[in-house]
Amino acid sequence: MKDNEKLIDLERKIRSFPEPDYDKKFSKETQDIIHENLLQFASSYEKKKKGRAIMKKMTVGLVSVAAVVLFAILTIPITKDSPSSHHSNKQGQQSKEPITKDENKPANDKESNNQNKPADDKESNNQNKPADDKESNNQNNPATDTIIYENTEYGFTFTLPKSWEGYQIVTDTWEGISTDQNTVIEKGPILLIRHPDWTAEKPRQDIPIMVFTHDQWSSLQKEEYHIGAAPIGPTMLGQNDEYVFALPARYNYAFLEGYQEVEKILENNPMETK
Repeated sequence: MKDNEKLIDLERKIRSFPEPDYDKKFSKETQDIIHENLLQFASSYEKKKKGRAIMKKMTVGLVSVAAVVLFAILTIPITKDSPSSHHSNKQGQQSKEPITKDENKPANDKESNNQNKPADDKESNNQNKPADDKESNNQNNPATDTIIYENTEYGFTFTLPKSWEGYQIVTDTWEGISTDQNTVIEKGPILLIRHPDWTAEKPRQDIPIMVFTHDQWSSLQKEEYHIGAAPIGPTMLGQNDEYVFALPARYNYAFLEGYQEVEKILENNPMETK
C-alpha cells in the first residue's frame, strides 16, 4: 500500500512538471530533480514487481502443501487399534473350526431367562384381553369398511361405506303421469338412503331407490306414462320376483354435497336382491 502511495505521489510530481521547451536548456538543478524523480519511480516499480513475485511464490507453495495434505488424507487408511495378540490368536483358533449349533444344548443364561421370563403386563394383558368389538367384527365380516342396509319388505340389501353408519331411510312417493291426459295414473314408493351428516340447513345427496311392480315397470318401458320432465326414464338397479328397483333420472342434478360419493357407491353395484 505504501509503495502505491509513493508511486502515485511520484506520478503526481512528474505530471506537475511544465511541458518541455526544446528551445531552452534545463538548468543543472532542474536536471537533478528530474533524474532523482526518475530513479525513485524506477525503484518503486522494481519493489512492486519483486513483491508480486514473492506473493506468487508463496501462493504456489501453499497450494502445494494443501495438495500434499489432501493426498495424505485420501491415501493413508485410518485403522483402529488392533486387539491384543491374545485375543487375536484366540479368534484365529476359533475361526479354524466350523461353527455348529447344538440343538440339544440348553440355551445360555440370558436366553433361558428370556424364555422363562413371563411377559410384561402390557403383553400379557394383550394376550388375555378379548378382541374389541371392532376386531371381532373384522373377523366376522372381511369387508369392515362397509355396512349393509337390508330391506326385508321389498327384499334387497344395499352396501354402504362405513362413513354412512347412522344413515336414515326416508320414504317418499313417485308419480307416473299419462302421456296423453297429463294425469297421475301410477304411484309407487321411493326410498331415500340419507347420509348421517344431512341437515336441513346443509343437505347432502341422498341415494334414491324407486320401487316398481313388474307391471308398472313394463308400462313405463312402453311409454304409457312418464315420471317427471326428464326425457329419459329411470335406470334399473336390480329386480326380484315381485319388484323392480330403479334410480331416478337426473337425481343428482342439484349437485348437492356428496353427490360424487354417491356416484362412486352406485358404480360398485351395491344392490343385491332376494
